[in-house]
Amino acid sequence: MNNIHIVLDSTAHVEDEFLQKYKNLHKVSLKVRIADQEWDEDELSAHDLFIETKKAGVMQQTSQPPIGEFIQLFQSIVDQGDTCIVIAVAGALSGTVQGARTAAVTVDKKKIYVIDAQTTAIGMVRMAESALEMIEAGKSIEQILEVLHKQVKATHTLILPDSLEYLHRGGRIGGASALVGTILQIKPVLYLTEGRIAILDKVRTRKKAIDRLIEELVKCGELEYIGVVQIEAENDGIEIKARVAEIYPAVKISLTTVGAVIAAHTGPGTLGFIYQEKIER
Repeated sequence: MNNIHIVLDSTAHVEDEFLQKYKNLHKVSLKVRIADQEWDEDELSAHDLFIETKKAGVMQQTSQPPIGEFIQLFQSIVDQGDTCIVIAVAGALSGTVQGARTAAVTVDKKKIYVIDAQTTAIGMVRMAESALEMIEAGKSIEQILEVLHKQVKATHTLILPDSLEYLHRGGRIGGASALVGTILQIKPVLYLTEGRIAILDKVRTRKKAIDRLIEELVKCGELEYIGVVQIEAENDGIEIKARVAEIYPAVKISLTTVGAVIAAHTGPGTLGFIYQEKIER
């Protein structure tokens, strides 16, 4: 049986230890540019991104991985007679998924499967973990893809930026564009849905916005995991995780952050949830 590889992009913010554990797990990096200097995403933490941006006095820019990097990786996999599944960051946040699809057609679209995760960060990591477990269990690529598509539909991403400034400047504001005029008066609670950023609610204070995040979370039934996400807001993240743990004592809950690319588009002080409802396998 051909080996099956998993490819993540760098917005998954996957730990090196996890990457090194699997020879069939790969990462392709997005880019961050500030003034005339460019980094691979993992070369610059979210914290350092904001420091460098302040020093330079200009807003950062991000870009998807060059198609050539996808083509090179895909070709090396196909040349071994193997197949691969790409789990890419939500199309609402980046053109990475489209770049991967273009590269797949260039190399061999029958051996390369590209999935829009419709989320990012810990959500992508959890999908990769499931896929790798199924590969080790000897599941077919069709079985793995079926589960991944179910996970995509069952995964929810809620975002509470401290302001809309970063999303607006980065052109990622999508369905929340109507809020720009009131950027200083509200705390917007946003979510990812079908390739766009949409408004879940708008409240007057950060405390009420956090309450609204938790209120939305508990609407779901059984959950597979909950990722509490924070960007330069660790104390808030710790407090929220503790609150959620009281509600879901049996669910795996993690406190995580994101890489420089997602931080560049959401800004410091951002909080959020990435979580998945239980699915049938």
